Amino acid sequence: MKAIIIGMGEVGKYIASVLTAEKHDVTLVDTDALNLSKAEEMVDALALRGHGASMRTLRQANVKGADLVAAVTNRDEVNLLAALTAKELGARRTVARVTNREYLEDDDRGYYHNLLGIDLVVSTQILVANEIHKLIKSIGAVAVETFADNRVEMVEIPVKDDARAVGKPLKDLSLPSNTLVAALLREEQVIIPSGGDVVLAGDAVFLIGRMEKLAEAEKLFGKMRQQEASKVVIVGGGEIGYSVAKLLESESLDVTLIEEDSDRADELARTLHNTVIINGDGTDLKLLREERVQYADVFVATSGDDEVNLMSSLLAKNLGAKKTVTLVNRPDYIPTYELLGLDATVSPRLFAANQILKYAREGEVVAVSLLAEGKAEILELIPQEGSPIVGKPLMDINFPQGALVAAVATEDGAVVPDGRHIIRPGNNVVVFTKPDVRSDVERLFRKRMFSLGSLVGKGKKSSDSN
Repeated sequence: MKAIIIGMGEVGKYIASVLTAEKHDVTLVDTDALNLSKAEEMVDALALRGHGASMRTLRQANVKGADLVAAVTNRDEVNLLAALTAKELGARRTVARVTNREYLEDDDRGYYHNLLGIDLVVSTQILVANEIHKLIKSIGAVAVETFADNRVEMVEIPVKDDARAVGKPLKDLSLPSNTLVAALLREEQVIIPSGGDVVLAGDAVFLIGRMEKLAEAEKLFGKMRQQEASKVVIVGGGEIGYSVAKLLESESLDVTLIEEDSDRADELARTLHNTVIINGDGTDLKLLREERVQYADVFVATSGDDEVNLMSSLLAKNLGAKKTVTLVNRPDYIPTYELLGLDATVSPRLFAANQILKYAREGEVVAVSLLAEGKAEILELIPQEGSPIVGKPLMDINFPQGALVAAVATEDGAVVPDGRHIIRPGNNVVVFTKPDVRSDVERLFRKRMFSLGSLVGKGKKSSDSN
């Protein structure tokens, strides 16, 4: 694939790093020479200085031969114009990132196909608001993903010191049927486990399976997930904070939103009717006590200032809030936040990048979710008739080491497969994988074109991947 990435901020650099690691032909475009220089140090790609919406610049980047043009600068107007111009000049697919919802239809999807002639328009704020809403609805998890039209769910759960699973190999855990420990996160390293891997205190486990079974599985790791919140406190009434509150308006929750700017607070009070709006400083300990943050099921920090989000979340956690969800505008800060004991972090830039990457990948890949800042991936794939994965027991598939078949969904429901399971064309298959073997996994889901052996994964069989 030939891709042109316009804008070398955090989003652009991240997309470029993933695509170049997958051996795609990538061209970087930015008006700032320093941004380009920093990006070139990170990735092996052609760099072109110029305005991303300029016909001259796009032609220099060979836009007519581009499979994908992603405009992800910090200016919505530039992104929209660049995507439209690239499409007019012959780019096969174009994507624009926007932050102002005024450009979008009045709904809460967060992404829009064929809008204004652009193949995909992604709203960072709405996507992040939707993710925060999911985390509010699932209090015990630090991350939640759904697959196969919501038939399969993945949750990330921290392992408590006194959990029943601590010190035991995975093969000795009595997990409920149709659930699986698909990965372990240990000291910032992702482990795709076998049955002999032992769970340690301080790990985080990625559980996957049928939604109705996961809450029971979580008990083994010391966490009984509360399914619903009743009291939510939000700090920051910008577009994301407003969008979260708006999503909660139709639910019977006690929601308080704290906004420091008095004019913005007045505007929020006029548009949000089931939310208590407080004009104040979210890092004011006295105010947090007055608003009874210590009784909050979920405390959400969504201001545009990382320091405010960090400080307010730490104060809320210290006061006794059950769960904190903290917006992190600088993705490289995420490990530090987690070391400080904050429950869940959300990066708007990573979310925008991930949505664009999902769209960029073609073929049998339906969806891609990144774990632990890209150290592992969850793929949802649909195999074609005649592909190597189809028609034989999983135990007979030469599945790559470092990858694992976690769930299979059919019209009849979803299962966590064992080695005897046979995948059929059209099934939705969820795979956990390390990035370095991802291409081998994808080959298994593609129709054979020439020889049999060359299309089978290169790694040794993983007895616990199926």
